[in-house]
Amino acid sequence: MQRDAVIKRSSIWWILALLCFLCFPLSCNKAQPLKEKELARINNRAITLDEFEQEMDRLPESAKLQMISEEGRKKFLQELINRELLLQEAKKKGLDKDEKVLANLERLKEGLIINALGEKLCAGKDEVSDDEVMAYYQEHKDEFILEEVRVRHILVKTLEEAKEIKKRLHQGEDFITLARQYSIWKPSQIKGGDLGYIKRGMVHKSFEEAAFALKKQGELSDIVKTDFGYNIIRLEDKMGPRQLTFSEVQEKIGEFLIEKKRKKILTAHVQDLRKKAQIIIHEELLANEEEEGS
Repeated sequence: MQRDAVIKRSSIWWILALLCFLCFPLSCNKAQPLKEKELARINNRAITLDEFEQEMDRLPESAKLQMISEEGRKKFLQELINRELLLQEAKKKGLDKDEKVLANLERLKEGLIINALGEKLCAGKDEVSDDEVMAYYQEHKDEFILEEVRVRHILVKTLEEAKEIKKRLHQGEDFITLARQYSIWKPSQIKGGDLGYIKRGMVHKSFEEAAFALKKQGELSDIVKTDFGYNIIRLEDKMGPRQLTFSEVQEKIGEFLIEKKRKKILTAHVQDLRKKAQIIIHEELLANEEEEGS
């Protein structure tokens, strides 16, 4: 019996040794060294140096600055590896064949194709000279006036609440304390009603008019009604109005004029395509949709 036990134990060790021998080459295959231009391998997917550089080229200019350092490139590589792991997992779950995903991919593809056509149509036709930019600046100087105010506000739901708070403010109670206690606008409530600096066009028109009408630091507005409720505004600081210089707005104007030219080119091209195309619209279906919706 003891001899049989010894034989069994010996057999087990021999089988384990054989399994290790058979598995060893497989392990070596998984850990085989990278090829010359392979930067990393994630399971069976290799990322080459060329692919890595192409991915870096697609980054915004601000992000590319981080790629100057070795640490930045290492971090970006880890991000690519994480993305690849998630992609592989998604494919295992069959999400690359999901109908919604495929539909979104098709829409994205169509958008990229249309954008490529737009780039081709506008190539060499959307350039803007410095003279054009300067002319626009001279003709639209009133568009380039910088005026900002820093304000605090208290927003409440009813006019009665606003009147009561306004009364307490006139009696000397602290604006910041009341804002934290009663204002229903959460983003500014925790900051004592502070909205920071605002420019014209950033807020509701009635709020804007009241805020920019304030002249002195600490001055309170009348009660101002907006879509969100009733506001009491206090002026903290005022900057401007100041005419922005040409150099401050040159780039912005250039981008605007380029976009304007592109839009004109594309609009004209679409109109030409519509003239040549056969377009039939079943407007009754639209009317039925409206009736069903109502």
